[in-house]
Amino acid sequence: MHLTKIELQGFKTFAKKTALSFLPPTEDRTPITAIVGPNGSGKSNLADAIRWVLGEQSLKLLRGKNSEDVIFSGSEGKGRAGFAEVSICLNNEDSSMPIEYPHVTITRRLFRDGTSEYLLNETHARLQDIHLLLAQANVGQRSYSVVGQGMIDHILVSTPEERKAFFDDATGVKPFQIKRHEAILKLKRTHENLIDVEMLLREIEPRLRSLKRQVSRLEQREEVQTQLHTLETLYYGDQWWTLIDQLEQAKHQFEQSNDAIKLERKALTELEAAVDKLEQVDQAPDEGLIKLQQAYRAAQQKHSNLRNEQFQTEKNIELARVRAQSNWAPLPLLKIVQEVDWLVEELRQLKDKKELSEILEKIDALLERSGKLSKNLQRPNPEDIKPDPILVQKLKDLKEQERVAEQEQKVLETQIDAYAKQEKTERTEFIETQRALREKQRQIHLFENRRNDMQINLARFEERQQGLIREMNEFLKERAVVIRSNRPTQEQASPQPADVYSEIQRLRYKLEIIGGIDPEIMKEYEETRERYEFLDGQIDDLKKGIKATEQVIEELDEQIDKQSKTIFQKINKEFERYFKMLFGGGSCALVKLTREELLPEPETEVSAERAFSDTGEEARGKEELIEEKLEKHQDPIIGVEIQATPPGKKLKALNLLSGGERALTSIALISAIMAVNPSPFVLLDEVDAALDESNTIRFASILQELSKNSQFIIITHNRATMEQADVLYGVTMGEEGISNLLSIHLEDVTSGATARR
Repeated sequence: MHLTKIELQGFKTFAKKTALSFLPPTEDRTPITAIVGPNGSGKSNLADAIRWVLGEQSLKLLRGKNSEDVIFSGSEGKGRAGFAEVSICLNNEDSSMPIEYPHVTITRRLFRDGTSEYLLNETHARLQDIHLLLAQANVGQRSYSVVGQGMIDHILVSTPEERKAFFDDATGVKPFQIKRHEAILKLKRTHENLIDVEMLLREIEPRLRSLKRQVSRLEQREEVQTQLHTLETLYYGDQWWTLIDQLEQAKHQFEQSNDAIKLERKALTELEAAVDKLEQVDQAPDEGLIKLQQAYRAAQQKHSNLRNEQFQTEKNIELARVRAQSNWAPLPLLKIVQEVDWLVEELRQLKDKKELSEILEKIDALLERSGKLSKNLQRPNPEDIKPDPILVQKLKDLKEQERVAEQEQKVLETQIDAYAKQEKTERTEFIETQRALREKQRQIHLFENRRNDMQINLARFEERQQGLIREMNEFLKERAVVIRSNRPTQEQASPQPADVYSEIQRLRYKLEIIGGIDPEIMKEYEETRERYEFLDGQIDDLKKGIKATEQVIEELDEQIDKQSKTIFQKINKEFERYFKMLFGGGSCALVKLTREELLPEPETEVSAERAFSDTGEEARGKEELIEEKLEKHQDPIIGVEIQATPPGKKLKALNLLSGGERALTSIALISAIMAVNPSPFVLLDEVDAALDESNTIRFASILQELSKNSQFIIITHNRATMEQADVLYGVTMGEEGISNLLSIHLEDVTSGATARR
């Protein structure tokens, strides 16, 4: 690969479109091009143009302060340019540059508004891609391909770290270094992402654990709730339909008793009619008997009223018991916990009691308190519920009054029977009819008592039904309607209602302990779990990516180390050869410096600056952690030291060399590099300015030797250097302040051996 043409337009003093063409290589060498001209004509701007188009970003090296300084700023006779553009055309027929084009044109364009662009064969490209292509072709803007004015000894005065970058180009490992740098950046970004993701995981993990516990409780709640619903369906279904059967039976018995009373009352009515008829036939009834009958009827009415009032009182007492049982509710969980805590605390205090009497007294109190708690936790039976004392006393008084009324009736009945025995007249039929009437009334009284008991029982069942409906509606909600609508089969019936109800209470307490959980918790848990698993998967992917990238870095390090060692030794050998050729003797060497050799000594005391910087350790934690992880991937070779001893001297320090000696040493080093790893083209800007005539001749002979492998473009004032050139470009500057080119092909000069002079 070689340079075929350079085109400039609007770049510094080259305001007009200017082109420099170069001769193609011959069989034995590549023609040398020399660029000459007076000082200030713009020769070095050509070197800046090549460095600029190759991607140089340092304005200092381009001899400017602002990016627009490379654009022609105008003169008295010419207005300023709106943009600067430089293109280099390369012959790539040997495929030195890994691109499928035989001719490659690289263009850089900059406008005054700051817009910049790179073109590769008229197609937009990234600077990074251009750097990589040039590095693979062994061309770089900061390597030995372009040596600017005054920079010939820059490699000598630069630091060992700066020299390393130069030797990376020289040993041909720059493409691997670029790839390695990209891999290191990728590794750093991956570590940053890994730390961020791990931080997110640490933030999510406590919330996920909390949600998991709540979901576990929710699942437990669902299990308990399902079991509770099953038992409630069995229990309340059995209770409801058993009560329905009892209610139907009670209604049937009540209706039978009521029908019997109706029949008895019909017979009673007939007897009363017969008595009335007999009384009408008997025109002279006995006044004594009539008074006894009136008293007896009054006693019967009083007795009947007492029975009715007694029936209502008994009914109210029974309904109160049923309501009390229906309205019973277990103690709240908080109250139960308080009672249990009190019992535990009292039992603990028993340990401190020494007197037996105190212990027994405390035990009695505990038994009484625990007994009350047990009763409050158990559903009471209606028989165990104490009725209202006022109603009880009223019922007792009514029963006493009824007993007195019954005795009065019996006395009156006895008197009527005794009076009837004394009667021997025709009033016998009347008396017998009255006796039958009294017997029928007594029988009706017995039937009414039985009916009243049945009516109380029926009222009890009806009240229980209402209480059960309220309880089912409270606990079962809409399920209550289903249970009351569908009779369970024998297999579904609850075998032991008491045990089932206690289990229902236990499950209800358990649900109360678990507490209410928002159903949205499950959704949040699923979302959080999916995010956690996603981030966890990302961590695995990032770790795999880190491992793969580290493997790539290790492979690149092996390749760099292998190639660098081999070529570095050859450069060292050629450096010594050219050094002796230029100096006529002496010695020199290149020495690699490892990281351990340049590391500062560890601090024995903590400085104030270090102490204050430690306060930001937490903020710098992420960066320091990444630096620690990347530390093992740092290049062990961080610098190159140059040792040079001219003949007749014992010094080795480069700062002790004179200006000419530094120039010769630099030329020897560059020549050694170009001999071992030649660049396709090399531009040298007045590198021979500090050489005397004899050294210039030696330098010119070295150029002839190296031109076999590299294309040289030399900016010079030296006649001996010009004599080695095949093409001369003269740079002049007119009154308009614009650089112009004049070219001379020396083979066209026919003036003999002195033509080059």
